[in-house]
Amino acid sequence: MAGPDYLMSLPPEMLDDILRRLPFEKLVGTCCLSPAWHRRWESVPGLDIWFSRGSSTARDPRFLRWPCATPVHRFTARSLWRCAAPIRSFTAHVQRRHSHRPARWLLALAHKRVKMLKLKFDKPWPAYSPNPPVVGPALYSCSALTHLQLCGYCHLLRAPQDFTGFSNLFTLCLEYVVLPFHGAAAQLQLIISSAPHLTRLLLDDVMIGDEEADIETCAIQAPNLRFLRLIMSIDNGCRIAGELPLLKVAQISIDSLFGTPNFINTFRRISSVKKLYLLTDSDQTQENPLERILWTFQNLRAVQLTANFGKFPSIMSIFSSLRFGPHIEKLKIQVIRPEVETGNGDAIDQDILDAVIYDDMFANLKHVSVDRPKYLPNDTWFMKFLLSKAGLLEYFFVSFNHGEETKAYVEACKELATCEKASPEAMLILRPRDKPTPDI
Repeated sequence: MAGPDYLMSLPPEMLDDILRRLPFEKLVGTCCLSPAWHRRWESVPGLDIWFSRGSSTARDPRFLRWPCATPVHRFTARSLWRCAAPIRSFTAHVQRRHSHRPARWLLALAHKRVKMLKLKFDKPWPAYSPNPPVVGPALYSCSALTHLQLCGYCHLLRAPQDFTGFSNLFTLCLEYVVLPFHGAAAQLQLIISSAPHLTRLLLDDVMIGDEEADIETCAIQAPNLRFLRLIMSIDNGCRIAGELPLLKVAQISIDSLFGTPNFINTFRRISSVKKLYLLTDSDQTQENPLERILWTFQNLRAVQLTANFGKFPSIMSIFSSLRFGPHIEKLKIQVIRPEVETGNGDAIDQDILDAVIYDDMFANLKHVSVDRPKYLPNDTWFMKFLLSKAGLLEYFFVSFNHGEETKAYVEACKELATCEKASPEAMLILRPRDKPTPDI
């Protein structure tokens, strides 16, 4: 004779809280416990559902943030239709052979008023391949979305004519997403501008419009943004059109706009940031990309830059950031220098340095990190120069380019340890490459 069912005797709200913590596969499996449990799982609202690429992902550290995920191949859309609404979040990593499944999921998710949706598609998929994974049009019926994340070379299709946007959206993340149709820029612009509460926007190499058509302009207007990531390997027409007075963090890589007014205008729009991550192709730049920024970033306290110490304009871009950010306290430099480049690099022009550098430029620097410098004269000169200028420096962290303690590593450490330091209290931390520098 079966004993009492203590779980089923719990208050419904308490039992719901227990059940929604189960992996989805195990939650559905509770239907086999007893007749009383046969459909109990169908009444649990607010589920967080994860679907992995398969059981092998459990050993892949990239997917540890998706704990207890159910393999996609063991899941059908019928299970979603049986879930209680609303579904709090739905996360899936979609392999190529399962690329047809999201269309079915989205129909059910829209009906279940899903709030957070994350779909990551396997790479590589050529951006304009003949059989790409497709998202839509059921996506545009998910009107309750507060978080939308699409990653991978998927195609986001045209929205229905009556689509008015996602008015509840707080986070929009599109990474390597293709909108392959005329009017795509206007559609993306609508998605952004129709979300009055949008606080996080990530556009990472989004491809907009017909491959052979002229560039369409997508005007980004999101006055409540706190976080912006804008990456453009090629110009896709995205432009920051309105002020961003609440912006705190910006990650920018827009080399494709360098030399145009749009490059400078982008920085003008983000001048309220507290943290700035700037990625540039330092090997290709023959000019200082930040030289024309003539206004002050009053709130800026932390900057992370890529730089090539073999290129004098790239070195000057670091000083430019300290000029327009006079209150910077944390500076991280990620050195990008081609392995084939073994020479000393550009000569340091002392006359230019004397003309543009002044001591107050380093007055507030407290934490400096230099990631992957080489044992070359320009690299060493820059680090010694910074140590000699930053009077309030608390620590100077260097993770060299090579992972073993060679003779050159020992000599570089000695040279930095014995050089002139404006801050006698500064802690100098020197390590091989296998110990990366801390983030800002």
